[in-house]
Amino acid sequence: MNAATPKSSMGARPIRGGRERVKPVVPPPVAAPFPPEFRRLLRELLARAPRAHGERVERLPRRRAALGQSGTFAGHRPYVRGDDPRRIDWAAYARSGELFVMQLEEEERRVATILLDLSPRLVVGTPSRRVAALRLAAVIGGLALRHLDGLTVVAPGGGTNAVSAFAGVADVERLLVQLEQLPWAEVAPPTAVQTLLQSGPLGRLHWISDFVAPRAVERNLAALRRRGGRVVGWLPALPDDVEPPARGYLTLQDPATGKRVVVTVDDALRSAMRRELAVLRRAQERVFAQSGSTFVRWPVPAADDHRRPDYEEVLRQCRT
Repeated sequence: MNAATPKSSMGARPIRGGRERVKPVVPPPVAAPFPPEFRRLLRELLARAPRAHGERVERLPRRRAALGQSGTFAGHRPYVRGDDPRRIDWAAYARSGELFVMQLEEEERRVATILLDLSPRLVVGTPSRRVAALRLAAVIGGLALRHLDGLTVVAPGGGTNAVSAFAGVADVERLLVQLEQLPWAEVAPPTAVQTLLQSGPLGRLHWISDFVAPRAVERNLAALRRRGGRVVGWLPALPDDVEPPARGYLTLQDPATGKRVVVTVDDALRSAMRRELAVLRRAQERVFAQSGSTFVRWPVPAADDHRRPDYEEVLRQCRT
């Protein structure tokens, strides 16, 4: 248990008729996730990053010629640097002024999915874990749009934006807008994964959360594995996840109700908190390892820190 993490008394509601039923949560406001400095960093990362990796989700019969030009026309996707120029549909360019690549029926589409936790627990930290999670989603999603054929963002409890599809680097701005507009919502992991499994092909799945309930995560990782999903779990890590607050007074606030409790932190409580935090960290790592999934404890950069080195691990995981 992270003592610096406020607990919400809100419970998840089951999906009925294909729509989520969750109570609105109004926690304290957090900083804007995508200031101009972050947007400049994101443009730099997308311009210089090596090709991202995605899972192939369609394995149709191959009838390709040596240059891969045969097959039944199946649609278009936006052109990205590195695509074969012989696949450009110049008639579509003449009509729209934009470059599109023709996709053939036998192509194996490479896609990625982001599963984003909207829990009010993520309000903690400076910058908050919520802001870090949104920036992480923006970088992972931007890389997918830059190099892959498609991206799906699943944000259970997100209302009309609970499941959103994106394609092509031109959709990066739309991705940022939708991420910034997402509400707070408390949705239990089983309901979140149910929403995910109903969203369509998963490809490479990036699950961004604080993973405070490892046992619930374990069951859902098993369900995802049965579906063939390859999961990378991302935990935006705060200093308080390792070292409890120093001696003194600690104020805990329930983001759902606004109720506050002041706790006196002495050496005995600090020691107990440190032990519990260590137990939680080991449990998180164990459940991902047992499911054959990757778990990344990503250190949250400082509020005004917008440097490429902070995202090197993200770039590495997206290209492996």
